[in-house]
Amino acid sequence: MKNLVSLTYLDSYESSKINSAVERSFSNIKLNTIIKPNMKVLLKVCLPDSIEPDSAETSHPAIVQGVVEALSHLGAKCIIADSPYNNYSQAYLDTVYFKTGMLEVANSSDCELNHNLKIYTIDTPNGVKTKTITLLDVINDVDVIINLGKIKVDERLGYLGASANMFGLIPGELKSLVLNRLNTIGDFNKYLIDIIQALKDKLIFNILDGVVAIEAGDTQRMLSCLAMSENIFSLDACMINILGLNYNNTIIKLASNRELVDINMPFEIVGDEIDEFRNEDFALYDYDLNTPIHKNSRQQKNYFKLNQQRPSIKPNRCKGCSVCSKICPTNAIMMKYDKQGELYAEIDYKKCIFCNKCFLACPYTVVKLKTPLGFKKLHKSINKFNDEED
Repeated sequence: MKNLVSLTYLDSYESSKINSAVERSFSNIKLNTIIKPNMKVLLKVCLPDSIEPDSAETSHPAIVQGVVEALSHLGAKCIIADSPYNNYSQAYLDTVYFKTGMLEVANSSDCELNHNLKIYTIDTPNGVKTKTITLLDVINDVDVIINLGKIKVDERLGYLGASANMFGLIPGELKSLVLNRLNTIGDFNKYLIDIIQALKDKLIFNILDGVVAIEAGDTQRMLSCLAMSENIFSLDACMINILGLNYNNTIIKLASNRELVDINMPFEIVGDEIDEFRNEDFALYDYDLNTPIHKNSRQQKNYFKLNQQRPSIKPNRCKGCSVCSKICPTNAIMMKYDKQGELYAEIDYKKCIFCNKCFLACPYTVVKLKTPLGFKKLHKSINKFNDEED
C-alpha cells in the first residue's frame, strides 16, 4: 500500500547497525519490486551547507553509505546530489562534499557525486504557489529520485522532514529569492507540494534519518529511528505524529486538501511499533500555517526589491503582438491601447511570478530584464568568491 511507513530502530551511526536497519527497512517496503537493474537513481540528500555530520543538520554519511550499498545490491546506479543554500558552484560543491563526508562515501562505494551545474525550468500548471519552478538539471540525468532527508524543527519554517528536503533541488541562492516571495509557513509548504507534484513521476521513494533529530533551540535529540515510505506525505505524517504535532498546523493538512494523503488515516506502520519512537517532551516551536516566516515584512519587501530581477516592457517599443500576454502563466500581462491607438503590453507585478517566460518568448526582444543594483552586487560578490576558490 502506498501509505505504508517502515519504522526501524537505529540508535547509532555504526555501519553494521545501519546496514542491518536499511536491509530490514527495504524488505518491509519491498523496495526490490520498485528498483530495477541499471536504474539511474538520484539520491537527494540533505546538504544545506558545508557542515560536518556531527551537527545533525546534514545527511549522515554512514546512512548515505548504507543506502547506496543497498541500492547497488539491487542493481541501481546512484548519483548523490543537493544544492547548498550559499551558491551552486563547482568550488563550493566540492567543499560541501568534503566537509559533509559525501566525498568519502563516493570514494568508498559505487556511486557518483553530482557535478552538473546546469539548471532548468519546468511548468507547474496545477501549482498553487507557483506556475514554474527552476530546478537542478541533474534530475534529467536520472530515471528516478530517492529522497533522503533529516528530521528538524526550524524556528522560521516549522517542521522540516521529507517534503522540506525537496526544496534543496532549487539551485543555490535562488532558494533565498523564492523564500522571500513567501509570507507564511503555509505558503512555504504549498510551494513544497508544488515541487513534489511537479516531480511525482520520478520521486519513487523517501527515507528519513531520525537517528538524531534537531529540536527547538537547535539542539540535538535522539529519536533512534530510520523511516521509509513510497508516499512522502505518509512519511511526514508518521514523524509529525511521533513528535506530537497537530496535522492541521503542518503540510499534512495542505496535502490532504489536495487529496494527496488521507488525513484520517495518513499512514500504516510496518516494522517496529510507533510507540517505541514517541517523544512527548520533544521541544517544538509554537506555530501554525498562518505563522509569518519573515520577522520584518518591510525588510522582506526591501530585500525583494533589491535582489529580484523582473521583466520590463517600454510601451513605446512594444509591437503589440501579444505573444507575451498569451504565454504568461498567471495572466499578469494585459494588452492596452495608448493615446495613438497602438496596442502595447503592460505587466501587473502583483500577479507576476518572475518566471521570465515573456522575456524568452518576445519575438522583437522588447521585453528586458530589469536588474536592481542589489542583484548586481549579489552576483558580483558570488562571482568574485568563485574566482577566488578556483
